Amino acid sequence: MISINNGKWIRVRIIRQSVIEIILPYALIACLSMLSYDLANVYYYESHRMTTDYNHIFNQHWTIYQKILQHDYMGHQAVFGLLEGSLVTHFPDQSLDLLDIGCGDAQTLAAFLQTSALQSYTGIDLSKEALELVPKNVGSLNCAMTLMNDDFVAAIEQLTQEQVGQFDVIFSGFALHHVQDETKAKLFANIKQLLKPHGRFYLIDVYQQENETRETYLDRYLAPTLTHWHALDEHETALLNTHVRSSDFPSTRTKLESMAFDVGFANCECLLADPIHSNILLSMGK
Repeated sequence: MISINNGKWIRVRIIRQSVIEIILPYALIACLSMLSYDLANVYYYESHRMTTDYNHIFNQHWTIYQKILQHDYMGHQAVFGLLEGSLVTHFPDQSLDLLDIGCGDAQTLAAFLQTSALQSYTGIDLSKEALELVPKNVGSLNCAMTLMNDDFVAAIEQLTQEQVGQFDVIFSGFALHHVQDETKAKLFANIKQLLKPHGRFYLIDVYQQENETRETYLDRYLAPTLTHWHALDEHETALLNTHVRSSDFPSTRTKLESMAFDVGFANCECLLADPIHSNILLSMGK
């Protein structure tokens, strides 16, 4: 849990198998904000095993991800704008318990979190450095905050075992495509269990066209990084391409919708299918 005392201290409760509490000066948290960003929000989890030293990757890719955000190469502005609009429509003035899967440093959801009535915020990420930046990015939310330092597959399983029906909103942004379809389906089932009766699961991710193989998708998706992502230098472009080719396992829209209905979601609404950036936004109701 994170609590703020007189605006000077922040208590960060980071969970990884056991509970660890550290108390840091608020000023120090602010100074950490320029260290790095969690590429996990975009290209981070290494399929199902996740055994790489992600704290090293976190530092290595900070500059790359900031450039991607600054130039909107991945179409974040459009897809996150639609997400926030749907959240406001479905949950007007409601005090929410929100779970953020692959939250990184919560930069992409910060505006919504700061302007919403939250009962609790739970973020899951494999990067400890990213989680330590969450307080600076979201500010004082005046709600219970729990940050789980673990891979999201294990963390979701743990939460399911602890208590079902915990959350009004569960969100995952650019994370689930790093696991295979079989694991995605299991995650969908566990996520549904974690939702309250009228809760919703929002998924933002890259997606594969119906007639594409994985290799065809990767060639198409990465082509603009070689020709139009001019803010990245040659080394950064090569690093990004290597990572995506080894770690991305996107599903088609049909497959994702089928997974949702197979595990019992009552509805699955596609709010965006962007073929240019290969972004999809699905809203699933319990």
